[in-house]
Amino acid sequence: MIILQGNDISVSFGERVLFSNVNFAVDENDKIGLAGINGAGKTTLFRLLSGADLEDCTGNIVKQSGLSVGFMEQHIVRGNDISVYQEALSVFKPLMLMEQELEQLHNSIDKGETDGELLERQMRLTEKFQAEGGLTFRARTESMLIGMGFSKDSLTKPVKVLSGGERSKLQLIKLLLSGSRLLLLDEPTNHLDIEASEWLEGFLSDFRGAYIVISHDKYFLDKVTNKTFALDNGTLDTYKGNYTEYLRQYDERVAYLTKKYLEMTEEIRRIEGIIEQQKRFNREHNYITIRSKEKQIERIKKELVPPPLPRKKIRFQIPCTTAHGTDVMTVKGLSLSIGGRELFSNVSFEIKYGERVFLLGANGCGKSTLMKMILGQIKGGGSVYIADWLKTGYFEQLQELRLTSGKTAIDFVWDDFPRLNRTQIQSALAMFRLYGDQLQKPVNTLSGGEAAKVILLKIMLEGPNLLLLDEPTNHLDLDAREGLIEALSDYKGTMLIISHDRAMINALATKLLFLHRDNMETFSGNYDDWRESLNQREGLNQREGPNKSTAPLSIGRDGDTGEGSSKAEKANSYKLQKERQSRLRRLNTRVKRLEDEIEAAEKEAKEINDRLSEGGTDYQQVMEDTSRLSELEAEQERLMEEWEKAVGERDEAVKN
Repeated sequence: MIILQGNDISVSFGERVLFSNVNFAVDENDKIGLAGINGAGKTTLFRLLSGADLEDCTGNIVKQSGLSVGFMEQHIVRGNDISVYQEALSVFKPLMLMEQELEQLHNSIDKGETDGELLERQMRLTEKFQAEGGLTFRARTESMLIGMGFSKDSLTKPVKVLSGGERSKLQLIKLLLSGSRLLLLDEPTNHLDIEASEWLEGFLSDFRGAYIVISHDKYFLDKVTNKTFALDNGTLDTYKGNYTEYLRQYDERVAYLTKKYLEMTEEIRRIEGIIEQQKRFNREHNYITIRSKEKQIERIKKELVPPPLPRKKIRFQIPCTTAHGTDVMTVKGLSLSIGGRELFSNVSFEIKYGERVFLLGANGCGKSTLMKMILGQIKGGGSVYIADWLKTGYFEQLQELRLTSGKTAIDFVWDDFPRLNRTQIQSALAMFRLYGDQLQKPVNTLSGGEAAKVILLKIMLEGPNLLLLDEPTNHLDLDAREGLIEALSDYKGTMLIISHDRAMINALATKLLFLHRDNMETFSGNYDDWRESLNQREGLNQREGPNKSTAPLSIGRDGDTGEGSSKAEKANSYKLQKERQSRLRRLNTRVKRLEDEIEAAEKEAKEINDRLSEGGTDYQQVMEDTSRLSELEAEQERLMEEWEKAVGERDEAVKN
């Protein structure tokens, strides 16, 4: 069933047409990815769908009656003294007001005020409160906060002390709790670590409704979408399947339409040749043939449509200076405390030449700080050895140079590479799709994506043989990410990269480093290899059962497995932590499923009660409704018992 439809929508800003005559439909269970380069108009389309009025906009959007649309920008989280938990609960203000009124009614009745109208009001309000999820909204809120990475203790923290990323995460949580049947998610994984992204994927896979998501995270899009809206060159096309499937279909479509276009233009040329030949004969019956062939050309031209352009890929190479050894980096016993709080300790690892190493860990664990310690920018305990023959290229996540430099983009690059001429600099920037007016913009006015491209270009021109990259894809669109991954795939040097981009990790990683407070753990392979290893061990633990006395398996420094001694158990602490987190995610999913079933039973019971209260004359229907109502009451009681048990298990898992 279609819940929202766009008809002939066009949007202009002055003389610039953003998109025109766009048509689309959203079904009630659609999981849609909205694809398009930066500036194509994706966020503008979201604003229209959320109900915003824009000038120079034509066409119309038709929504199903009663459809509620949730847009992340509608749930702003401001810095105030309210707690994280109370801020999230604010989505349920109507339910909390009902709860307060029910408490007042209950107190009045307890005092002996048994007025019939009072009792009737209490009964109606109780039914409405239960039907709208009043029994479970607090548990759902806490479950979602914990699932998205907020600890039990942090729920009482005031919102004003949260980081920007944490506020964005809280904003997303409020949207997910809002009860909207259509969600508009604009870059929902931007400030999430891998664990929170995985939780969000699980939530969206179980979401009973539709959503449209804008994301530069290819791995995430492939996991959570089954349809793609492609907004490109002012038009919108719909494709079945996730982002990877859309790319395949688009390339096939371009190839087919290009072939058809060439065949049709060749046929036109062939017929035009026949016409020229007939004209040379200059006989009366030849003019009949000529007119017939001209009509044939007219028919072909009516069907002749230029094919869409092939996808423009960003292609560049990162040259690498000669290596003079195999030992690149040795880190021993690094530790750092900030303000009396230990950030990490006992961090040791080695990197050999040619390895592609990814540094992973939860947000705030100190990954960027560790990289700065390796570079010598921050002092702490332990030692770092980096071979003196290495030439290092460093991409800093915050890009502080971009924030202060007033130079134009072209001068910002040219000043560091004066041996190149202007044409060479312009050509290099053009490889990153930076040209025209963009080259004359001051660096401190560039967008995050444009600035990232300029800094990556400077690193490329330096020809390093060691790359230290801190979240290099954060501000890049999908095409730019793909270009960077391809360039790094061909790069011959050594890499140490901090990233939450699982598509990038899968494509490049030969080794993963997991940073946590008391050590560093190493895994040989990419993200999917690690996830498969973790799932296998979780399955083994489940088959063995909780009373099995076998020691847990540990993943050693080189990815080998063996029985865990006390030392191995310590080395395996990160994996055990991830197993606990995985169990917590399963329990959260179970709690949510039970809550949904409880709400469905409450809704059906309410519908039956409404029918019975209308006093229908169909005796058979009344008997069936009464029987079903008894079944639903028993089912609700059973579900509530299961829910209480599941919540208890989840709370116990959180404590442990």
